[in-house]
Formats: sequence, C-alpha cells, structure tokens
Amino acid sequence: MDSLDQLHHILVIEDPSLKREINLDAATYSIGRHSSNDIVLSCQKTSRNHATLLRRTDLKTNKCSYWVLDGDLQGNRSRNGIYVNGKKSLVHELKSADTIQFSAEAQVTYRTSANSAKNTSSQQQIKPSLPPANDIVNKDTIVNPPQVSQQEVSTLKPLAASVQTSLAELSPQPIIEIDLYGNIIYINSAGIINFKDIHHQKLDHPLLANLIAKYHQGNDNIITREVNIGNKTFQQTAYYLPEKKAIRNYIVDVTAQKTLETKLQQKITLYNQITEQIAEGIIIAESATKQIVESNLACSNLLGYSDVEMLQMNVYELSNESDKFATVLKRVIAEKQDYTGDCLFKKQNGNIVNALVNISLISSEADEKICLIIKNQAESRILPDSFVSVNISEREIFNQQVITAIANAKRSQKLLAVMFCQLNSLTDIQAIIDTEKVNQLLYTLQERLKTCLRAGDTVIQWQENKFALLLPQIVNVEEVVKINQRIKELIGQSFKIGETRVNADSTIGIAIYPQDGDEGEILLASANTALERARQNKKSYQFYDEAMNSQALVALEMEALLKQGLDRQEFRLYYQPQINVDTGKLEAIEALLRWQHPELGLVTPTNFIKSAEKSKLIIPIGEWAIRQACSQNKAWQSQGLPSAKITVSLSSVQFQQPDLTQKIAEILAETALEPQLLELEISAISLMENVDHSNYILNQLHSLGVHIAVDSFTAGFSTLEYLKQFPLNTLKIDRFLVQQLTDNPQDLAIIAALIELGEGFNLRVVAEGVETQEQVDLLCQLNCQQMQGYWFGRPLAADEASKLLQICNHPENLEITESSEQEISEDTDSIIDHN
Repeated sequence: MDSLDQLHHILVIEDPSLKREINLDAATYSIGRHSSNDIVLSCQKTSRNHATLLRRTDLKTNKCSYWVLDGDLQGNRSRNGIYVNGKKSLVHELKSADTIQFSAEAQVTYRTSANSAKNTSSQQQIKPSLPPANDIVNKDTIVNPPQVSQQEVSTLKPLAASVQTSLAELSPQPIIEIDLYGNIIYINSAGIINFKDIHHQKLDHPLLANLIAKYHQGNDNIITREVNIGNKTFQQTAYYLPEKKAIRNYIVDVTAQKTLETKLQQKITLYNQITEQIAEGIIIAESATKQIVESNLACSNLLGYSDVEMLQMNVYELSNESDKFATVLKRVIAEKQDYTGDCLFKKQNGNIVNALVNISLISSEADEKICLIIKNQAESRILPDSFVSVNISEREIFNQQVITAIANAKRSQKLLAVMFCQLNSLTDIQAIIDTEKVNQLLYTLQERLKTCLRAGDTVIQWQENKFALLLPQIVNVEEVVKINQRIKELIGQSFKIGETRVNADSTIGIAIYPQDGDEGEILLASANTALERARQNKKSYQFYDEAMNSQALVALEMEALLKQGLDRQEFRLYYQPQINVDTGKLEAIEALLRWQHPELGLVTPTNFIKSAEKSKLIIPIGEWAIRQACSQNKAWQSQGLPSAKITVSLSSVQFQQPDLTQKIAEILAETALEPQLLELEISAISLMENVDHSNYILNQLHSLGVHIAVDSFTAGFSTLEYLKQFPLNTLKIDRFLVQQLTDNPQDLAIIAALIELGEGFNLRVVAEGVETQEQVDLLCQLNCQQMQGYWFGRPLAADEASKLLQICNHPENLEITESSEQEISEDTDSIIDHN
C-alpha cells in the first residue's frame, strides 16, 4: 500500500436506506445496526456489532492498510459472519475493489484513490468515536513485517492469526482454545486471571467438562451454555474451528444479570403471593381499552368468573351500571385522582353484588393502567376473627398507594399527607376488657377514622394500636388540620363495646409531601418521627419539623461515640454508700455509671442513657456495669472489708431482654460473688410495662438469690396489688419527693405512708437524694433509717470508695464523715450526679 499522504481510503456502503461513501482516516471503526456504532447499517438482518475496521501501519515505510474483523474488539463474533469477495472470513486485509457482504441487503465496497479529497463534500463523513491515528498512535495495530507482495498470499493467514491473537489479548472477556484431546492451546490474559486453576483441572474444569463429548456426539458447531463456578455464573459460547481442529470458547460473566433476574423473580413471586392471598378482589386493566390484563383469586371467588374468562373481558362488562361506571373511570383518568365508592357488579351467574370499589391510576413510562380493588359490602360489615393481627399484604398495598400518590402529586403539583394515628393506653384498656372486645374496639376505631376522611383517602391498621392514613391531593395544610380535628373529636367520643363503654384518646404524627420527603419510605419515616415527637411532647398531634433531621444526626453521632466508648473502655463506675443513720453502718453501696470521654470529660448518665437505650447499646453497657460492680465487690471482700450489697440499676431495655436471668447467673458464676450481695434496681414504670413478663423475670432473679429494689415507686404503681405479687426486697423513695420535703404536713404524710407501706411488706426502705441536715432530721422523725445522697458522700471512684467504706463501717467515725469525704476525694468535686 502507499503512504498515508498519497492514498485516500474510501468505503462505499449499500444498505436498504441509501448508498453512501465514507472517507476512512481513523484507527478503528465499528460497523453494525446499533446506533452506537461508528458506521450504522440500516438492515435488521445484520448484527448489532457486526464487524470492526482496523488500520495497520508499518512505521518503517509509513504505509498503511485496513483490515476487517468479524465481530467487535471484545471477541464477540457476528451472527451471520462476513463474506469478503464471496468467501467467509474472520479477518482479512482489504484491497481496493474488495466487497464485504454483511447480509443479503447490506454490503460495502472498499477502494483506494490517489485523488485529492477536496471534492468529496457531497460524500458522508463519519466522525469516529476515537481520535485520528496521528494523535493516538497506539490505537493502530503496528507491526514491522517484511514487504508483502500480491503473490505472497500464503503469508496472510499467519498475519491474520497474529492480528486476531493481539485482539484476543486485549479483550476484557476470557477466551480459551482447546484441541480435541482437551489440551489448552491458548488462553488470553482475562482467562488466566479469572480461571487460575484451569491448567490443572483441564477437562474437569466446569468450562471444559463434557465439551469435547458434545462435538463427538454430532452437535452443532456452536454451543452456548451457562456455567456456574463458585458464586459466579458465566455464559460460554464455544465454536468448533475445523481448520485448526480446535474449540474456541468466549466466556462472559453474567453474574450481575443473573442476580438481577433472581431478585426480579423473587419480587414477582412476592407480588403473586400477595395478590392471591389478599381478601379484596384486584383487577388491572388497560387505561385506553379497559381490557382486563390481570386479576387475582379473590376477584374470581367474588364474581364467579375463572381466570381465563376474566382476561377475555373488559371492566365495563363487569359493571351493572355501565354508564355510571364509565363516567367514574373517565374522571379518574382525566383528573389523575383516586375514587372510592359503591358499585354494583354482575356475577357470572347473573346475580348482582354490591361492593366497595377503590379505583386508582397506575402510571409508568410505557403506559397507564387502571387498578380496581373490590370488597364485598356485606363482608365488610363482618368483623374478622383476627382483626388485631396486622395484615402484611395490606402494608405492601398501602406502600404502593403512597408511591402512586406521590407520582400523581408530583405531576399535578399538589400536596399529599401521610399520618400515623396511635391509640394511647391500649395496655390499660386490655386490662378492662377481653381480647374479643379489644378487637371490636380497634375495628370500630378504624371505621370511625374512615368517616373522617374524604373520598379517595385510605386508612389501614399498621400495627396493633397504630393506623396509617394517606390523604392524596390536598390543597393546603389547613385541610389536614381540619381532618385531624374531626379525628380527635370522634375518637374522643366513648366507644360502646357490647355493654361496656370505653374512653380512648390518640396521638397523631403528620408528614406532608414534598417538604417532609419526596419518596414513600422517607414520608412514612417522617410521619412516624412526628408521632414520636408528639408523644414525647404530650401533644395530641405533631407535624414533622425539619429540625428533627438535625436531632436525628445528633442521635447518630451520639450512637457512634457510645460504640467507640464501649470499644475503648471509657465507661467507669462510681460508688455511693447507703447509710443506716441509726447505727452509722453501711447497708449497701450503689454503683453509678459514668462515661470518661477523652474530650467531653466525665459525662453523667442523664446525658447519654436515652441515646444508649434507643440504640440498644445499653444492653452491652449495662452488662459491663453489672460485671464490673460484682468484680469490685468481690475485690473489696478480698481486701478484708465487710460484705455489703452492691446495687446496680437496670434500664427498661435491659429488663425486657429474655436472657437477662441467664446473663446475671453467668456474671455471678464468673465473679464468684454471692447472689445475695447483688441488688438490681428497677424502676416501677419498667415493671408496669408488662406485668406478666415482670413477674416472670423477677421470680427467676429471686430464685437465683439476687435482691430486687424498686425505684420511682410513686411514679410507676397505680395499684398496691402488684406490690404483693412481685418478690421485692427494697423500696426506694424517689429523690424528687426527698428534695421537696419540708415540715409541711402533706409532704410528711406522703413519705410517711411510703415508709409504712415498705415496712408493712417487710421491705428495706431507702430515701435517695438526701443533701441537707434538715432532710436527714425530717426523715429520722418519720422513722426512715436508711439514706443515700450527697450528705453522706459523693459518688467516688473505686480507690476512694475503699477508704470511705472503712470509715462508714466504724460508727464512732460517722460524725466526721462529711469532712472525711473532702479529704478522701477532693478531685471529685466537679462530678455532678442526681443519685
């Protein structure tokens, strides 16, 4: 061939669309019917990526030629192959007047011209995807072979093989060749990287297993199959090469595609299960033709038509009031707004059934479909036996309705609201009425909620005492406020369940699209956050506030710091004595949790316990505290100090753990501490959250020999009946009552009653939070013998507490306890504690 500056390389393309010429000047051209190719063939019988043109340059002579390769640079061959001058070829060096046939309707003719290209303005110029060759030399296939004449045709095959091998090495997909005896005669770099052990396994390797046998059995020259290797799936295409008596394998990793197919199939299966198990009839129809394209089993059971019959009908044929039904459908489609109302449907046997129908529009990129959810009105008046159990499929449908409502609101530029309504004090109600009546109450509550809503709004039971409401297409927030007021008024009215009247109240959290979230999950989470905020603030309802996001970030940061503190052993125990003021001796010592943060300093529980409970990190932190307290108590005994109970507080989260007793038993065995020297302190509120569970756990702990103290007694017990049921040892008078204590007769009467109550049940009574001499004197007058608080000593580290224990166990030194405390722990004055 001549040099670059003398010849012009031209490709004349003929396909069903037109005939055109292209001046070739780039290093590579991709050819095929897909629009991503540099040269696009408008013929459906050609492959998407049919062939590749490569420019080959000899650097010594500066001469170039173009080669045509069957398929792309990744080793993927075309479906029909390429024919150069009527002969099928894999790779061929083009000469002027060569014709390349891609299909019966698409071919190109290659020619060279020494004429200037100045007058080729009418010819089509294709801008290739790669820069010109003189800018990126390494894109050419550069060789330095001896001069090739036209007569030395025999040298073309080795040269073509060399070019093909070079392309195979560059392919990111594995390419492997074997002979008919199973020996690997070629494997490219990608194959070596992906299948390191194939040389050792040979025909035992999954890619080569049974491959030769298939060809000996007379199978086709091309075999395609999927092969699983470890946790990956590969698509293998094997070609028999008769001229080489070899089998070439092209392997593509399709693991991601298979994973996606599996997930899609799982979703389809889940969708089918939901639609088949749900009690309501579901019909999906084309928006334009109203032809039914899908229906579930409940719909067939309700109307009496088989699946096949349903798919041959349109929705108008099901309605007994076709004109009215058509008007409703037109309005739903035109206004993009859901409809809920009564409708008369014709059953297969000719009978008429009155049903409640919800009609909504499902929009997608491809088309629109109509969804009908049908519920028999007669059935809707019957209370389900297990109404209280939450139907998961209802949640799935509700979530989908939220997504659809968001899409409609986005299109119509309107607002929508998601609300959570929670019935308060369900536990108290369950104590008054039986389970059947509770179910009736929840059902009646849901029906009342429906009467507060507009047509097209939705309400479902989300949890046992929690309902989710969807309000699509709202005009403004005031509209939501009015609906909320109606809900509060109706729930505020007493419920008559049989002969029993029940009063109830509720708390509502509200999230508004789009300001509180533009996705279904986010909007539901925002409504739930608003509900929790309303409960914390003791409000009847709460709108979601953007400031909650900042609070959530703070909570996440606090959780990370707590995890870090646990890993770095930053938690500490400080100890405060409980003194018998009559004898001056120490009755017990309470272990108080502290967090020694490297930057924040000593952090008291009031600043991190709530975060620890929400994140459930209080479980490992609390377990550490109990183990450390038991170990320290055992250490004091080994130092010759008198045995004394050590008290450790349990959070409500810890107390609800089913393996709590087992953990305590393991700690006692590990530390060798006598069980009666461990006292676990539990708040009365925690005990009352689940009385049956509390009774069970307390009896288990009691059987271990562990003592139980109840804290915040006045805040948690609404009846004295439970005081007899629980195996308690100690009753603690809340520090709030002690701080408010004066010589006022009413204050004295409350604490006196608690002391007498404790003594009546043979409980040890401890007043906590004692800080002044006046409080000590008043408590002594009320016959309270055991006290705890700053007046007797601040919480101290273990070393200082050891010294204080020695003093507290010598009654004659009690009068100097306060001054001794200053001497023992001058460095603890900065500690702020409320115990």
